[in-house]
Amino acid sequence: MRHERLRYPRLIAAVAGAAALALTATACGGDDKKSDKSSNGSAAPGGAGTGGDLTVLITQETRGIDPAISTVSSVNGGTQAAAVFDVLFYIDPKTGKVQPQLAESATASDGGSVWNIKLRPNVTFTDGTPLDAEALKFNWERHQDPAVRSVAAVAAKDLKFEVVDPTNLKVTLPAPNPHFDQLVAHNLAFVGSPTAIKADPKGFSAKPVGAGPFKVKSWVRDNALTLERNTAYWNKDRPLLNSVTLKPVMDQTQRLNSLVSGQGDLVTTINFKMVNEAREKGLTVAYDDKNGGFMTMFKTDRPPFDDPRARRAYVLIMDGGDRNKVIQGPAGAGQTLTTFFAPTSPFVDPSATMPKQNKEEAQKLLDELAAAGKPLEFTYTTNSSAAAKASAEYWQAQTRGMKNIKMNTEFLDGSAYASKVMISKDFQAAEFNAFFDDPEPVLYNLLYSKGAENRTGYNNPAVDAALDKARATTDENERKAQYAIVQQAIVNDLPFWSYEKGFAAAIQGKRGKVEGIQLFEDGLILFDRVSVK
Repeated sequence: MRHERLRYPRLIAAVAGAAALALTATACGGDDKKSDKSSNGSAAPGGAGTGGDLTVLITQETRGIDPAISTVSSVNGGTQAAAVFDVLFYIDPKTGKVQPQLAESATASDGGSVWNIKLRPNVTFTDGTPLDAEALKFNWERHQDPAVRSVAAVAAKDLKFEVVDPTNLKVTLPAPNPHFDQLVAHNLAFVGSPTAIKADPKGFSAKPVGAGPFKVKSWVRDNALTLERNTAYWNKDRPLLNSVTLKPVMDQTQRLNSLVSGQGDLVTTINFKMVNEAREKGLTVAYDDKNGGFMTMFKTDRPPFDDPRARRAYVLIMDGGDRNKVIQGPAGAGQTLTTFFAPTSPFVDPSATMPKQNKEEAQKLLDELAAAGKPLEFTYTTNSSAAAKASAEYWQAQTRGMKNIKMNTEFLDGSAYASKVMISKDFQAAEFNAFFDDPEPVLYNLLYSKGAENRTGYNNPAVDAALDKARATTDENERKAQYAIVQQAIVNDLPFWSYEKGFAAAIQGKRGKVEGIQLFEDGLILFDRVSVK
């Protein structure tokens, strides 16, 4: 695949011991975490287009399908984008290696300062134009345009590009990064047709053109996105499905009932209660724990949470374990997160534990803030799903009876939440999640002062230095030492507070047998290899 990078085995979480940033499942398997089988991606008998029609029930509508606004995440349009654009690379959790999809390889030279991205030959977008090195250069330079306000702007910043030939793009980095291919897979994996983007830059996200296994047939907002097979897909034996329909259904009970009644084939979820209810209903579930987890993140560069006492007071009021039992059911207690890295991770620092509830100490901090003229009043922003509302209302209830604190709540639909919290970074405290396998590039993006996904405004020079050193090396012991510094800073500085383990799950309905499912990141689907029998 590439040179100058020692591969590491993936980090596995404590409970399930399966894929951390991806999972594979087959409908013929039972509801057993250990029964999951990896898809080999082989074509279904009869060749491409003979694998039926798939209906996926998604949590929320996306505001658009565009490499500039769709992240490689199921919570921000990634599911739709993966079907339409495909990905250049994805991370295989079984090996921890970056695997090619639209691209053939990513190769480093000059100590990781220069990379060559080799594309597959003769790949075309569905408008007939080539997905070549010029197209890739256009897409990555588009992220760098401030007017575009791309979610990948920071990841693409200061990269320099040179088209070597139609299938090779030379990328020069501002600093050596032997893990750059992981950044590409996580932040820069989607590529759209330059011709279509230039023709209608404002309308492209509603009429996206990619080189993925499917193309848009129709899109009725908040009802259904219907995709039809791309007959010119680069792999002539795929896709296996004739069509994919993605239907937004916010209510988790309704999604489950739809699976049971045959109105849908598949749901991917990070809701633990939904997983347990699916098992009780006899549905096939594939489930994998991950590193990282669900969190309250604080805007540390503006009041009131620019004061570390405010962040710590909030955390000491809360009991994550009790919240998990109340919101997720009795089994939720087992989901309580103590260390941000999984206990089985080679990088975990077991002494870096999240603070435990201590309301007496919290009240002292609140009184100090009030005496300084800064009584703690803030708004907690989350999405408008029933589960998110229940969680926010639980946190709010814990503040009652405490003095000098007032917590307000703000519930936004999926697109409004993404715009305000993820893009504009306009919040005081917000619900979020961060799941990862190898710490690179997720922790760098999340915690580096100029990181691509640093929404908290967190700035700690010692953490920056540790993240730089961890990024610059392939020595596992050195990486472990640097990530220990980062973990201690997380629990001391509290730019966020994590309370529930992260996971990804795929729940299959009773209408047909879904085969070849391979998920990556937090539940995205490699659509080219899925079939329904």
